[in-house]
Amino acid sequence: MQEETLSIALRLLRQAGVQISGGNLKDLSLTLPDGSTRVVNVKVASIPPTPSMTAGYLERQEGREHYLVITHRPSRHVTAAAARDALDMIAVEPPSVMIGGRELLLGGTEPAAPKPTPSQGKPAWGRYALLRSLLLSTEPQIQRVLAHEAGISQPAVTKNLKLFDTWVAKNESGWFARDKTQLLDYLLKLYPGPRGATSYWYSLRSLDEQLREAIQYAEEMGAKPLVSGDVAADIYAPWRLPDRATIYLREFVDFNDAGFSPASRDEATLIAVTPEDLTLWLTASVAEHEGLPLADPLLTLWDLTQNEAPDAPDAVKHLRDAILSGAAH
Repeated sequence: MQEETLSIALRLLRQAGVQISGGNLKDLSLTLPDGSTRVVNVKVASIPPTPSMTAGYLERQEGREHYLVITHRPSRHVTAAAARDALDMIAVEPPSVMIGGRELLLGGTEPAAPKPTPSQGKPAWGRYALLRSLLLSTEPQIQRVLAHEAGISQPAVTKNLKLFDTWVAKNESGWFARDKTQLLDYLLKLYPGPRGATSYWYSLRSLDEQLREAIQYAEEMGAKPLVSGDVAADIYAPWRLPDRATIYLREFVDFNDAGFSPASRDEATLIAVTPEDLTLWLTASVAEHEGLPLADPLLTLWDLTQNEAPDAPDAVKHLRDAILSGAAH
């Protein structure tokens, strides 16, 4: 899966002594172990790059910054191109970080990742954002407002509303969800998650202290952080004490300089996600909670469904009920 491959690629970069000093899922600014910097254009290959794919990378990058090809399993063609510094490469299995024509991953290995499944195309992010907007609206909304909140055109809103005509309705004021339960079930069933790349961090400070430090640092970096997961759920519908924080970022942020240490998924107290789904910022809560910018309650609910804690299902039900009753705003 692309998300898993990207997340492991971030850990391999760190293991190789490469720091991500800026950028997003498309372009990265890297600081190499020798202190030099390199700007790369990220290309994720869902299959081992074939000769024609590799030739295409080389042709398209002429006169531009280097491509960084990220792949679960490399091919000899892309490996050879990386070895001669024609492009850069990160491979998950076997682990390899080749930048500037050199293998930087010396000693130590990354645990093998599950074999990625073939891509099914780009998710309908605007459709999912439209559903979140309808579910969170406390009053009917006109199509122009729905289009803005979903990041799609008004014709696209019209088309999508027809798909949900059983669960939505219109009056003189606009469109609204007349069956929020069914609409919510549909969203949770089909939403693939924000995808993107995830990094994991650890701190000995209290969760509130480390979250606020991370938010402040990410804002200084221009990453526009949003708080989700356990912490946001505890704000929207208190039920269980948070034991880790999840934040979404528009840009990659290295939290070493904010007092955090890289961690494994199980050890992490801070989870940082740079998502593919950028509609998260369109439907984010307009209000902050004591200085914390919050992701919307529905994204928070989705994050809760991914939590494997024994009491997570109770927290999911509690937040779900609060959303359906209109209490989670």
